[in-house]
Amino acid sequence: MNSYATDTLFQRHFPSTFKESPPLMALGTLQWGTTPIDNNIINGSRGVLSESEARDIYSTFRSKGVVLFDTAEGYGGGTSEKRLGRLRQKEPASDDNNEAIFMSKFLPSPWRYTHAHFESALRASNERMGISKAPIYFLHSPMHLFLRSVEFWVEAAASCKRKGLLDALGLSNCSADEVRRAVAAGEKFGIPVIVNQVHFSLLDFNSPALQEMQQCCDELGVSIIAYNSLGQGLLTDNMDEVKFSHNKPAKMMRIQWRDLKALREVLRQIADKHNASMAQVALNWCRSHNVIPLVGCRSKKQASDTLAALDWDLFSHERELLDSLALTRCTLDSPVWRRKLFVILAGVIMSAC
Repeated sequence: MNSYATDTLFQRHFPSTFKESPPLMALGTLQWGTTPIDNNIINGSRGVLSESEARDIYSTFRSKGVVLFDTAEGYGGGTSEKRLGRLRQKEPASDDNNEAIFMSKFLPSPWRYTHAHFESALRASNERMGISKAPIYFLHSPMHLFLRSVEFWVEAAASCKRKGLLDALGLSNCSADEVRRAVAAGEKFGIPVIVNQVHFSLLDFNSPALQEMQQCCDELGVSIIAYNSLGQGLLTDNMDEVKFSHNKPAKMMRIQWRDLKALREVLRQIADKHNASMAQVALNWCRSHNVIPLVGCRSKKQASDTLAALDWDLFSHERELLDSLALTRCTLDSPVWRRKLFVILAGVIMSAC
């Protein structure tokens, strides 16, 4: 089922793939890296995802019609991109309507400050994924220590488009103002800016900054891809008060267990009514707002449960009730210094990988 369809630049840019409906879901591969850092730090005690596990997850999503796969040069120092490339090579040929769309990202770390840095990173990502042209390439953050603007990177992307290296530009972690500026720059330099990937979940929906960003994207036809749509497990069945006490994202967002009580109770009630999991409810809540949920999976079983969300829809009164209980912990409200620090730390980890 898919009763949440809406016309967006995303659909218009890929008319054969999304002619009848917008993208249903996207699979994230943050934890698909294969380096020692991934094994010991990024994935903690769970270790590196095996090649067979990754293949099973990928195949399960493809069999359900999912075509969007999200990665980045910094995920495992490019090893996540390579893994996607290997899976694509082993996949049976498909028509253009069902061809996988790989989406990678450029991280504007302090030591990367020219158009040449952008192009070099894009070429390297394309090579690792085994493609000659990126369907969508993201700017991982609008923040740069040396004040390179969003417009500067949009111009770099437009130059790469003219060289046949990418089709469209995506944004990540951009506010309403940054989205407006990027879209205007895209029109000026000649490249479509079609999507903004942000933290979007029931943990931050009632933030004024998120609401403004969503309204801006709706007005401009820019799609939203929601990462952390399950709130790092805070919105799932497996979370309890004991596990919550060790949940780092909750500490970072300054969320108390009591803040989640009413929201989780309603998630559970709706899940029971639909014979579904709380995770499926949270994902369908995103879809009900015409937002594409980006999910990460560690097993075929988890992938199957996640994809079962596509078999049913929320009723409007259920969505409205969840809206009223949503929190306001939005990453777009983070101070500039913290957002820049993220880029620096992510760049250091990427280099270490």
